[in-house]
Amino acid sequence: MFSNMWNVFKKEVYRVLSDRRLIITVFLVPGLTIYLMYSLIGDVVSDQAEEIEQHKTILYQENMPSDLRGLLNAQLNIDILNLADLEEEYDELLLEGEIDVVLVFDDEFYQIITDQSGVPMLEAYYNDAKQNSAISYARITNVINQYREEIIVNRLSDPSDYMVFDFDSQIVTDEQSAAGQGVASILPMLIVIFLFAGAMSIGPDAIAGEKERGTIATLLVTPIKRRDIALGKVFSLAILSLASALSSFVGVLLSLPKLLQLEGSNATMDIYGITDYAAILLVLMSTVLFITGLIAIISAYAKTIKEASMLIMPFYFIAIIVGILNSFNAGVSQETIVHLIPIYGPINLLAGIFTFDYLTVNLIIVVVSSILYTALFIYILNMMFKSEKIMFQK
Repeated sequence: MFSNMWNVFKKEVYRVLSDRRLIITVFLVPGLTIYLMYSLIGDVVSDQAEEIEQHKTILYQENMPSDLRGLLNAQLNIDILNLADLEEEYDELLLEGEIDVVLVFDDEFYQIITDQSGVPMLEAYYNDAKQNSAISYARITNVINQYREEIIVNRLSDPSDYMVFDFDSQIVTDEQSAAGQGVASILPMLIVIFLFAGAMSIGPDAIAGEKERGTIATLLVTPIKRRDIALGKVFSLAILSLASALSSFVGVLLSLPKLLQLEGSNATMDIYGITDYAAILLVLMSTVLFITGLIAIISAYAKTIKEASMLIMPFYFIAIIVGILNSFNAGVSQETIVHLIPIYGPINLLAGIFTFDYLTVNLIIVVVSSILYTALFIYILNMMFKSEKIMFQK
């Protein structure tokens, strides 16, 4: 049994490894492409954030009180100019992004608020379609609110009457878990997508391709048991798919720090230990068995590579949707039933591993259930290999 299965295994692995172009596209391109793409995204967004931070706000005003001008100059990187000096309409300049904010104060604004003789009007104009304008407006509004509160306090005979209570907040959190949240929001979904993508790149050709070329008949008439053929196909596909997924995984790990910095996180993969990586590897290996088993059955059912790819695609989309939904979950589920669900269970467990919030028993459940599902797929694949109607259909 083992020698026959090993021969089928070697045949499938050799088919991939003997093709230089296939090696490059399956093992090297995914990781390199993901690293370059995510690093580029990180650099571009980081540059944009830095540009916004360094942007000098252009504010045009009319009748602004001098003390408010002093607050704005002290707290913001800003140029305050007179509206009367503008030669064009300010709304056109706002639309073009030439200026950021316009503030128009009522005549004698400062005198009115000082004498408490009325409620003067302040009108603000900005363009929320321009990022610099929207951010500048938000920052200016904060200073204006501070200015208004100071005026209210000064109007009180006893300023302590204005202070209802003091408020101070302190963040109490586990730094490792907080850092892991950023990783958990991205990686579990990507990992499962990589596993599917790796299996899809070689799975359809392994069986449907042989059916299309007519070489499957030669393999089936040999003395090798159909069970051994099924085992050899599934395990070889699993190893190759895992290698492809690990290439993508490494690409993500290398580019992840730049992506996490955009969220203000200082997370790096150094926060995880050998036990964590071992758990991740177990989840990867068991999940890729399930995925390759599923793809092998679909490939055996299909008549051509094209048909197999089309039939696999809905399951690929389901995996993507499950991964996206898990990214929006408030926390990690520890319920046993959740970890018995294919795809969703491994994604949930990976999120728990990355946030240091998982149970060993759930890891065992995911691994064992995936192996059992794979055993069922191998049994079904064995039955399909025995069916001439399926294997030789035109």
